[in-house]
Amino acid sequence: MERERQESECPGFFYSLDSFRTTRMDLFTPIVPEEAWHPNFAAQILRPNPWNRAVLNNWAAGFVDRDGKFVQEFQTTFNSCFWELYLNAVLRERGFSVNFDFQSPDFVVSGQKPFTIEAAIASHAKGTLPEHRRAEAELPDDLNELNRQAIIRLSNALHAKHEKYKSYYAAMPHVTGKPFVVALAPFDRPHFNMSCQRAIEAFLYNYYVDEEEWISAGARESPVPKSLLFSVKKETGADIELGVFQNGGMPEVSAVIFSTCATWGKLRALSADPNPNILFTALRLNPKGPIPHCINASKREYKETLLDGLRVYHNPDANHPLDPATFRSPDVMQSYYSHDAEEWEHEQTEGQLLSRSVFTRERAG
Repeated sequence: MERERQESECPGFFYSLDSFRTTRMDLFTPIVPEEAWHPNFAAQILRPNPWNRAVLNNWAAGFVDRDGKFVQEFQTTFNSCFWELYLNAVLRERGFSVNFDFQSPDFVVSGQKPFTIEAAIASHAKGTLPEHRRAEAELPDDLNELNRQAIIRLSNALHAKHEKYKSYYAAMPHVTGKPFVVALAPFDRPHFNMSCQRAIEAFLYNYYVDEEEWISAGARESPVPKSLLFSVKKETGADIELGVFQNGGMPEVSAVIFSTCATWGKLRALSADPNPNILFTALRLNPKGPIPHCINASKREYKETLLDGLRVYHNPDANHPLDPATFRSPDVMQSYYSHDAEEWEHEQTEGQLLSRSVFTRERAG
């Protein structure tokens, strides 16, 4: 008898146990009482997996704990620290040098075209289920409502970082005159990966795809309805204005880095775990039609890169634009306005990762 258990949401190389470099941080030795452990951290302590730990230790290579609190925060809050470690790995993969001499922003990147990154996550609203309680959550029955709620959480996170830039970061000599990028990841509810790019593109560019309308029409080969969405309502009835990269209201933010795939599932995809019962389901971009490519594969057969699922959205009105070449890769989707061509460019290739889920099939005793 077999049963399936979902493990997590959501490069062509794998991290083996001996492939990571020694880091200054010991992430997995508990330094806080068990009752203070974040459930995601507790899961790794109660069901330790050395292959998964190897990947995360690799991501942490070169990362400097500037205030001496990172390990404590990793064990008690988890998601924001996990996102920072992923970004650290991305920057290293791209060959960038990060100057950790500065306390903030999170990443001060040096080189011929220096820039800064501030990491942020969208967390769950008070009174709602957090992302780690997936077992208790039903699949969303209304994608428009899922996206509305996601937009609100993303809006809160980005506006908070924008205000912090204006009130604090802008005056720092190592920030002034450089592109300022917000790296934003949603961890705001169970099944947050089902929103894919819908919420962030509506929030930044007013661009919205109504999949509920498409599903209701029953015409699976027809184009998915696209529209412009200018606002959504909060539970209080207040309107949230969308299109913050279209209305010129946030020129201090050069770009937003975004991913719904930088989760524990990413880490498992990159690990050298030999368990033959790990199964992946991934949706990948199909530019020729409305139905994405669906991949079902065992761990041995499944391939995913570190950058798979990463998206970079550029602000056409940025005071200090980020060069699109910074994160250019076949695995990275980018949107930016080409002033030379006087049109929007959307860099995307067939097979780019949209979402992914991981399952472990276990035998009952």
